[in-house]
Amino acid sequence: MTAPIDDAAAVDREADAADAADERSLQPDGRPVRPDIEPTGTRRRPAGLWASAIGASLALALLAASLVYSLRPAVSDTDRTAAVGSARTTLESLLSYSGSTFDKHVGEVTPQLTSPFKDQFTKVAAADIKPMAVKNDATVQAKVYDAGVMDANGDGGEGTTVRVLAFVNQATTTKAQQAPAIDQNRVVATMRKVGDRWLVSELSAF
Repeated sequence: MTAPIDDAAAVDREADAADAADERSLQPDGRPVRPDIEPTGTRRRPAGLWASAIGASLALALLAASLVYSLRPAVSDTDRTAAVGSARTTLESLLSYSGSTFDKHVGEVTPQLTSPFKDQFTKVAAADIKPMAVKNDATVQAKVYDAGVMDANGDGGEGTTVRVLAFVNQATTTKAQQAPAIDQNRVVATMRKVGDRWLVSELSAF
């Protein structure tokens, strides 16, 4: 039985379309083009796979870093409390002095200090603080009215440091001014563990 003319024409058109599709899927040298292969032979990797691989690598790196950090020995609350206590007493003695007993004052406080601040203090004390204190017959009384830990670094052993923020009031009298003048200061004392003691290794205004 012969197919109608219209059906035969439709079949011919479908065949032509298939041939054209086959031609478009051929490379210039006649080799077929696979949809996941570049003409140069380089395999395409979908962008989603690259993003997933990068994301997985980052997640593993963060996990490893968190694990290492969590396993590091931390400065204990006992050490933090001891550092703050030492900062309080050291700052009160360090920042309290009088012109008449200044050399004795320096001799008493330097054992509470360590490098590099120890050397800095002795130089500044001799060159700047003592001459003014002696000249004005000054007496300074310091009081730490609040202090707390800013940060800590180390494992609690030798060399561990704790930075302490302290609020210090200094009451100063001179031969020309008998009524105390009050200075309110904020200082950051870096306390370093040396043996079983906490010593001031740095001091700065905040």
